[in-house]
Amino acid sequence: MFNQSVVSYPDRGPYGKSSYRGNCSGRIVRDFVQTFMSNGDGLLIDPSEGGGTTRDVAQDLGVRYFGTDLSQGFNLLTDDLAEAAGEQASAVWWHPPYWDMIAYSGKQWGNRAHPHDLSQMSLPDFVEALELAIMNIHDATRPGGTYGILMGNLRRQGRYYNLSSLVERVAPGALVDEIIKVQHNCRSDSRQYQGRLVRIAHEKLLVFRRDKATSLMFIETAAVRADNMVMTTWRCAVRRVLQCGTTFDLQAIYVRIEPYAKQRANRNWKAKVRQVLQNVDHFERVDTGVYRLAS
Repeated sequence: MFNQSVVSYPDRGPYGKSSYRGNCSGRIVRDFVQTFMSNGDGLLIDPSEGGGTTRDVAQDLGVRYFGTDLSQGFNLLTDDLAEAAGEQASAVWWHPPYWDMIAYSGKQWGNRAHPHDLSQMSLPDFVEALELAIMNIHDATRPGGTYGILMGNLRRQGRYYNLSSLVERVAPGALVDEIIKVQHNCRSDSRQYQGRLVRIAHEKLLVFRRDKATSLMFIETAAVRADNMVMTTWRCAVRRVLQCGTTFDLQAIYVRIEPYAKQRANRNWKAKVRQVLQNVDHFERVDTGVYRLAS
């Protein structure tokens, strides 16, 4: 069981096929099951079981299990996971591809790339597919149950892609735990890189609890959050403008905010600025059309 938020498993254990690239240690799956499945009751699901790690853990612990994979014909992007399993899960374990870090279809299995293989997608398609897959997993978890997603981050041409934060942003459930897993025996460990490179040596297990709502209901909540965030960023931009002087009239504010507004592609951005300036907690009107930051 987990007793702290940072874990390390130098020995991957006897679970799954060690030759299957991308397999994680079965010890973290075991700790997840023992921590989040009360007394082992209910069903454990793994929709992308790959080399069979979760299946071996479930057998070792005597837990009821349903596992499948795209290589076996089950498609998280087109098939309903709960229907395939025959019931909702007490817990779901998912270890998806870290985008294109390791190619699976056409490499690990099959003769050609599968169009719904997350490891063979462009980044925009990967992001959309990831969200859809997590919605499917959420709805396959019974209310009060948990699902854990183990995700790593990667670099491409000097740019850092924080995929674990992406999971947290799109998952419908309530985040209940974040476990940092130290990585061992990575292929990149033996490579030499130019410059000062901070090697990525961790993955994140994000654990979510399903409430009664379906993932479709979460979309509306997410839309509201997005609208609120847009308003927050506009307010921040206007506050930054007013940091540059004691007072500004509306025309001076418009001139300074216009470059930001063009990036947002908002035709009614002047109305948005006026709306933001009505927030008396942050702005003070000192004359008609003249504003400063609230003291």
